[in-house]
Amino acid sequence: MMTDTIQHNAYSFLAEKFSLQVDAPLKGYTSFKVGGPADLLALPESKNELEQLLNEASALDIPITLFGGGTNLLVTDKGIRGLVVITKKLKNHIKITDHDPNYVLINALSGQRLSAVCRFAVENSLSGLEFAAGIPGTLGGAICMNAGTPSGQMSDIVDSIEIWHPQTGGSCLIKKDLLNFSYRNFEVPGMISGANLKLKKGNRENIESIFKQNIEHKKNTQPVSHASAGCFFKNPAKGKPAGELIEKAGLKGTRLNDAMVSEHHANYIVNLKNATCKDILLLKQEIQDAVFKKFHINLETEVRIEGE
Repeated sequence: MMTDTIQHNAYSFLAEKFSLQVDAPLKGYTSFKVGGPADLLALPESKNELEQLLNEASALDIPITLFGGGTNLLVTDKGIRGLVVITKKLKNHIKITDHDPNYVLINALSGQRLSAVCRFAVENSLSGLEFAAGIPGTLGGAICMNAGTPSGQMSDIVDSIEIWHPQTGGSCLIKKDLLNFSYRNFEVPGMISGANLKLKKGNRENIESIFKQNIEHKKNTQPVSHASAGCFFKNPAKGKPAGELIEKAGLKGTRLNDAMVSEHHANYIVNLKNATCKDILLLKQEIQDAVFKKFHINLETEVRIEGE
C-alpha cells in the first residue's frame, strides 16, 4: 500500500510539473489504430524539454517508453504503464551541416517526419534516401527499426545519432562505427533525439524520378488504404520473403474479427475497423503456426509490440 502511494505521488508530481496527459488512449497515436491507455503521455517539442522530462522520470523511477510516429507499433489492449513519450513534435529546420565533393551531411531531430527529410533531400539534389520514399513515420523511428527496402536501409546513410543516455542524464553524439545495426533492428544505447545523415550530391530530376517510381510501386503493391503497421514479419535470412510464404500457406484474406491478412500483400495484417490487439496477436500466431507447419520456418515479428 505504501509503495502504491509513493508511485501515485510520483506520477502525480510528474504529470503536474510537465502538464502531461493522464490515462491517455494510445490508439490515435498508432497507424494500427489499436491500443489501450498510457498512464502518462508526453509530446515534447524541444530537446531541452525532452531531456528535463526524461531526467525527472528517471529520478522518480517511472518506466519510460519512447516512440515516434507509431507506424511500426502494436500497443496492447491494456496499454502501457509508466510514461510514454511520443517524439513526433520534436522537430527543427532540417539543415546541411557539412559537405565536400563526395558527401553532404544533413541534420534533423528525431521527430521529423521521414517524408519531410526525403523532401529536403530532393529539393537539395541529394541522393541516398530514395529507398525511403513512401516509408511512413519519424526519422527516429526509422533509425530505431533500421527501416528500409531491398534498395537500401537507414544504416546505409546514418553518420551519427544524438541520444539521451539514462546513465548520464545528458546528451551525447555517437558515430556510426560505434552503432550496432542489424536487419530491421538497431540496439539503441539511449533515446534518439536527433541524427546526422550522409548523402551524396546528385541530379535532381533523376532523384525525383526514382522517388516517384518508388512511391507508385508502394501504392500498387501495399494496402495503404487500411490501418496497419507495415510489414508484420521479418523476411527470413534465406529463401522466400515472408509475404510469399504466408500467401503460399493459403492465408491471404484470413480474418479474425476485424483483423485480417491483407489480400493485397500477405505480410500485412490490417485493421478493418475495430480490431483489438488480442485479435491481431491471435492472427499472428495462426500465421506463424501455418507457415511453420508448411515450410518449417519460424517467422519473427518486425512490428514492435509494447504494453502490459
